[in-house]
Amino acid sequence: MIEPLLFFTLGLLAAAFLWLLLLPAFWRRATRLTRRALEQSLPLTPNEITAERDRLRARFAVEAALSARREEKARADLVMARAETGDRLRVEAEHLATIASRERLLADRELEITTLRDRIAVLEAELADLREAKQLAETTIAGLQLQRDTLSARHNATLDLAEERRLQLEEKGCEAENLRAALAEETHRSAEFRAELQAREIALRELERRAATLENDMALARIKWGETAADAAGMPREANLRAG
Repeated sequence: MIEPLLFFTLGLLAAAFLWLLLLPAFWRRATRLTRRALEQSLPLTPNEITAERDRLRARFAVEAALSARREEKARADLVMARAETGDRLRVEAEHLATIASRERLLADRELEITTLRDRIAVLEAELADLREAKQLAETTIAGLQLQRDTLSARHNATLDLAEERRLQLEEKGCEAENLRAALAEETHRSAEFRAELQAREIALRELERRAATLENDMALARIKWGETAADAAGMPREANLRAG
């Protein structure tokens, strides 16, 4: 057990002795290599120092020129970016103004459409009233025509009776005078009924003319309303296309 320890200790001491013998040689070599590297990296003469300084100055000048060029380029890019931003802001402001004008125009068109719808509703109400008046006038005219037919029948009957009374005129002169008076009265009443019938027919033609005028106005209003609705639907699409 002791012998291996002794051999181990002896070997360790021999290795340490050899290391101490070789250490000065290694140290001298390391010192020489280090000095050579330092001599190669550092200038030792005034000319080399001047050359190194000039080289550093030239390098610094080149780097400064590159830095100045990069700075100028960055400033130019910044100015260009600001110009592009200004152009975009101006274009955006123009688009916003266009959109605002379109919205105002659309609001005006919507107000006009609402007014036209109200006008159409009023015209339809007036047309309904005129149709009712026309129906009432037609009913009245039908009654007047019936009265006219009745009066015509009565007139014909009166004429027949007058003819019979005329044949009996020689026998009944007094009755003939009465019949003439009655015939004249019936004739006068028939003329009055005819005049009234003509007046009602004229009023009916006037009502028909007004109804045709209102129908034409409604047709024009509907056509105008359809064009206005088409324009209001196309404006947002055109604004979107221009904004896009």
